[in-house]
Amino acid sequence: MTRSDLTTCADADGAPCGTHTPPALSRRSILAAATALAGAAAVGGLPGVAAAGPRPRPRLTWYGLVPGFVEVAADEYGRPEGDGFAAANPWGAYTAYLISVSKRGHRTWRVENMQALAPRPDGSRYAQGSTMWLFEGDRRALLVDTAIDTPETAGVDDLATVVRHLLGHDDDGTVRANPVDFDVAITHRHGDHTGKVPKMTDRTVYYPDLDWQPTATPNWVPVRHDGGSTANGSTGRTVSAIDLGGRRIDVVALYGHTPGSTGYLDAENLMLATGDAIGSAYVWAHFASATTSTYAAMLRNLRRDLRPLRGLALLPAHFYQIKQFGRADPPINGRPLDLTYLDDMIRAAEGALDGSILADPYHEIGREAVWISGGSARMVYSLTNLYPGGPTGGNGDLRKFHGVRIPSRYRTDPFLDGPYAFLDNIRTDLVLIRDSADETSLLLTGTTRALLVTSGRSAPGLLRYAKRLARHPRIEVVLTDGDPASLAGIGQFAGHRLIVPDGVTVPRRLGPVTRVGDGDRIDIGRDRAGRRVRLEVYALPGRCADSVTLLDPVSRVLFAGDALGVQGTRGLTLGTSPAAFRTGLRAWRARTDGRYDTIYTAHNHQWLTRPGYVDAVQAAVDGPPVASPQPGHQAFTSGAGEFLAWVFVPQ
Repeated sequence: MTRSDLTTCADADGAPCGTHTPPALSRRSILAAATALAGAAAVGGLPGVAAAGPRPRPRLTWYGLVPGFVEVAADEYGRPEGDGFAAANPWGAYTAYLISVSKRGHRTWRVENMQALAPRPDGSRYAQGSTMWLFEGDRRALLVDTAIDTPETAGVDDLATVVRHLLGHDDDGTVRANPVDFDVAITHRHGDHTGKVPKMTDRTVYYPDLDWQPTATPNWVPVRHDGGSTANGSTGRTVSAIDLGGRRIDVVALYGHTPGSTGYLDAENLMLATGDAIGSAYVWAHFASATTSTYAAMLRNLRRDLRPLRGLALLPAHFYQIKQFGRADPPINGRPLDLTYLDDMIRAAEGALDGSILADPYHEIGREAVWISGGSARMVYSLTNLYPGGPTGGNGDLRKFHGVRIPSRYRTDPFLDGPYAFLDNIRTDLVLIRDSADETSLLLTGTTRALLVTSGRSAPGLLRYAKRLARHPRIEVVLTDGDPASLAGIGQFAGHRLIVPDGVTVPRRLGPVTRVGDGDRIDIGRDRAGRRVRLEVYALPGRCADSVTLLDPVSRVLFAGDALGVQGTRGLTLGTSPAAFRTGLRAWRARTDGRYDTIYTAHNHQWLTRPGYVDAVQAAVDGPPVASPQPGHQAFTSGAGEFLAWVFVPQ
């Protein structure tokens, strides 16, 4: 196939609109070729001519504002404030920074796009920022992403006009003769990165094959790291590299954030535009496409492939975030991303999988997501998507446990943290522990003992994991009911004091046993705030005749075990009649309502369940039966979303 065969279009003067390098066989071979290019001598810009060593990366000036453009403005927490700009902006929603000029004279820009957001309740105004990267070659330039679909005026302050202005002027602002035109490359399908794609029909748009959209137009060209076949586009093949003329951009698979997340690598100049695939300070890897075990493997493979490219700069899609929250503080000091950041992201992903690092609640999304730190990088993920198939998929490692400390130790800003400030009242070093048997345990510590509220259904090794976390050497295990399935596995707690509800029989050989009943208290000493913490025991028969709940009135936390079931269609299955449970629930609520802010159950993966769920359980059993999603059961339901309650009674 000739170069002319690979040309996808031409502009009005007949200049090629980007040429495609013939496909290679794998990401490994592509990156090997890219690495060779990075080490090649500048002889015609061709790889394969050996040099003494890797070419030094051009000096990067991350904040070199282009003449005529306006600085981005950010508040003390790193968020773009106002409309995102420090002054009135003649370029509308855009600004630009020249970050490097290579030895070949090729320039690279950081182009910022700001979208003003609705005012916050206190009247403050902020903007959402998305970052594009512009790579200039001898024949063509490549704009990575098109950011947000912000308002603009064609020919005045639209994205194409901004890019042509950058390409058409020298660094001092003078007009450049015969500037190159540009094509577009998309990193992933999310709208804050594809916003202006519909307005780019006059040029090639390279689009990730695995993120392909039904809105594709004839100028779209599918890209994939292996250059393999595809049903997308017009040629039946994907593109694995883009030749800009003296500057080659290789396609790199970064799957996870979306199914087709893609990076664009300039190996010679040691730059990799990553989109959102590994984040800009933290990555959103809580989506279904970002199963943590698979995502961690992708990161490890990527790091191995990039190892020869020492000094590689990572170019993310939300650059303002590199100085956001704690990342602005020492020792990180808001430094731009490099391979150390990738190493730290790998550390975060592996820490989530093996439980060696505790996660924090992620306030921006809410109770369904947590995030974890590997150092300079944080990963947002879901405890239900650690392994393929989720908690009940059978692919999890039963030897591993995953902990979330409550409240969060990582502060963001008052707007995000404020709604969850009530959790700061918890000073017992509370840790929510999940295993791959779909069980949730809670560890809390006082000055006289630590308590592990759990069941014998938990995977073996739970106690060993809890000992690593507890700040007190004395750990006692609390069971909240006598469910036979739970008692069958309590041998793993042998030698440690068991605290069980009255009437529950435990073999003597396991060690000391304390029985508690309605109205008893369990004293754990003082919390970190110096307050005496005594858990109050309240019986709530229903699922089991001996079910109890534990109320910490100081921390305002309710440990419900299985007594209230779990939100959603999994619900609560009763071992008694609806009428009996209805009466018992009302009596229980008369003593506990208004005394707790959050609930933790034996199966919730979420780091927060609000008291409104109890209202929904009550409304369900107070209402009439409904069609049951579980065969052989009478069903009652009420509520929606996080307050959806189902109650089942075997027939």
